[in-house]
Amino acid sequence: MIPFNLPGDPELHNSFPFTFKIHKLTADVPPHTHNFVEYTYCFYGSGTEIINGIERAIGPGTFTLLLPHQVHQIRITRGQELHLYIGAIGLQAIYGSDDIAASFSDILLRAGTEGDPSYQLADELTRQLLPIFERMHEEILSNRPLSQLMFKTKLTEALILLERSCFAKRDNDTYNPPNKKGKMWEIILYVYQHFRDDIKLETLAERFYLSVPHISTSFKSSIGENFHIFLEKIRISHACSLLISGNEPVTSVCFEVGFTSYATFSRVFKERLTMTPSAYRKLNSGSQVTN
Repeated sequence: MIPFNLPGDPELHNSFPFTFKIHKLTADVPPHTHNFVEYTYCFYGSGTEIINGIERAIGPGTFTLLLPHQVHQIRITRGQELHLYIGAIGLQAIYGSDDIAASFSDILLRAGTEGDPSYQLADELTRQLLPIFERMHEEILSNRPLSQLMFKTKLTEALILLERSCFAKRDNDTYNPPNKKGKMWEIILYVYQHFRDDIKLETLAERFYLSVPHISTSFKSSIGENFHIFLEKIRISHACSLLISGNEPVTSVCFEVGFTSYATFSRVFKERLTMTPSAYRKLNSGSQVTN
């Protein structure tokens, strides 16, 4: 079941597409998805985190990395609290051609697709990361000169430390980013950004100078599902958000998210959520979570 989609803060669509906050949770966070990269670090309390249906305990020292549209929720025992640093990275920050964007995209793709999305960090790594996160939070709230550059510098430092300790297990210190995965990440991001368009495997093959069989196989190996299911998931996720947050007719929502046939939209929606779009709107209106 795919629930609603969190749009994120307006900043994620601007020239500096980063946010970094402290959330002190006292109640459950319902299942949700989003179209940006999110990372969290728990520094107080305990709870249960559920990512794509898999439950994990979360507590001090837990770092989680969520790629766009992974289904995520948190359960908190009544009377308990969970305190998290929560950061978000807009897709344009990792879709550019500069060195930082290339590093972000490569690290985040491998971390999100090759291993567990949640990591219990060693004490030494926690001691290294906590002052970095504290500085990042200070800089994101600051109006001092070059605060944005300082934030990106500290974020890069944190990702490198995580990369060395958690994300990648290598036999030596030499690292050459795999070109095929880099190209696949570009394709995945392109689909996230253009899911409303009439995208086909042939479209992607022509745009990225790869064969249709290669892209089809790479989707399955990279994210665990084929291209058509992946595209449907994004479209239905966005439809859920529109159904909850607005009053547009269901037929308008259908075409807004990229379906060209209402019959297909209705069938796919019911297959994924076990109810019609209208029933979903009636059941969930007013329940959307803010980010």
